[in-house]
Amino acid sequence: MRITGIIFVVFMLQSVFSTAAAPGDEVIFRLQEIERRLQGRIVVEAQDSSLLFEASDGRLWIIKADQLVNKTDNDEVAPSLTAAEMEKQLLGELPEGFKVHSTDHFIIAYNTEKSYAKWLGGVYEQLFKGFSQYWERKRKFELDEPKFPLVVIVFSSFEEYSAQVKRELEQDPGSMVAYYNLMTNRVIMFDLTSNFRSAGNALDTDRKIYEILANPNALPMVATVVHEGTHQLMFNMGMQTRFADTPLWVNEGLAMFFETPDMDSPKGWRTIGQVNPLRLANFRQQLGSRVGGGESLKALLTNDMEFRDPQKTLALYAEAWALNYFLLTKHSKEYVAYLKVLSEKKPLMTDTPEQRLKDFETAIGMDLRTLDAEFIEYVQKLR
Repeated sequence: MRITGIIFVVFMLQSVFSTAAAPGDEVIFRLQEIERRLQGRIVVEAQDSSLLFEASDGRLWIIKADQLVNKTDNDEVAPSLTAAEMEKQLLGELPEGFKVHSTDHFIIAYNTEKSYAKWLGGVYEQLFKGFSQYWERKRKFELDEPKFPLVVIVFSSFEEYSAQVKRELEQDPGSMVAYYNLMTNRVIMFDLTSNFRSAGNALDTDRKIYEILANPNALPMVATVVHEGTHQLMFNMGMQTRFADTPLWVNEGLAMFFETPDMDSPKGWRTIGQVNPLRLANFRQQLGSRVGGGESLKALLTNDMEFRDPQKTLALYAEAWALNYFLLTKHSKEYVAYLKVLSEKKPLMTDTPEQRLKDFETAIGMDLRTLDAEFIEYVQKLR
């Protein structure tokens, strides 16, 4: 099974830090002997003067104290790049042959066929609308408008994508076919229809994409696209803060809640909150080995590191989906209250396991043993 997900760049700003009060900042720093100037805002400033800086294109930069040449508080809000400015910047940094397809909220930079970029832009605009309506109308969670144009970069082949992963993350992609990068604020993928057509078989019409989507084997492709787009929306619309301590079961579980494909939709996705058959089957398969009495829930709530264990990843993702589905269906008011608590977490502040449990149980209003029994009973009845 190929994996998608968020890319977390692990780092530490030395010593105790404070969040900077003023946006509209400017920094000058040296990176690999090249002097750079950025405008944006200081997100975190450490006592040793190291910075976490958000530039006007939405990227986050880690600037160590010995790299910093100068920083200036302009005492005004630095404007984010416009879509046109972002397009120009993207085409300047990407390899030759890339083009841009823009929608109301997204910039799709691609070197594959235009029909795929147009389909992708359509899916993401549909996701944006559905995501907004679901949270604001159905769940009374007020969202923010994205500050930046939402960038998606699509390579024509897995080989080109793999080379980008190595450049950007300094690792092989393995089974990862797409990801949202917290540092760049971008979704990176390749043309996933290439897995369903032979070399030279161009996507010269929309009909060919719809023929691919009619193949049940293409469902994971649609799920991948929506999953990564959901991560990007959560971090750009005020639900989550980049590098805040949001538990992975929440982050990944919500992305899976939205990812379920819809074979009846021409785009391959439409309905939010449907049962995810693959995740449900995976969860039921591991029920026999799951520890009851709230112990498995406690581990899920407090220990993100288990998600990194290849032997546990599939089971934990399935349980994260199931728990999110259960809470949004049966305890939505309480769960939304919990999500609002998480949305207020500050970057680089790490909660203790005890604090994580306290946040959850206080919002849900139920002890884990009682909740776990209700949770398992509910999931076993799903169809």
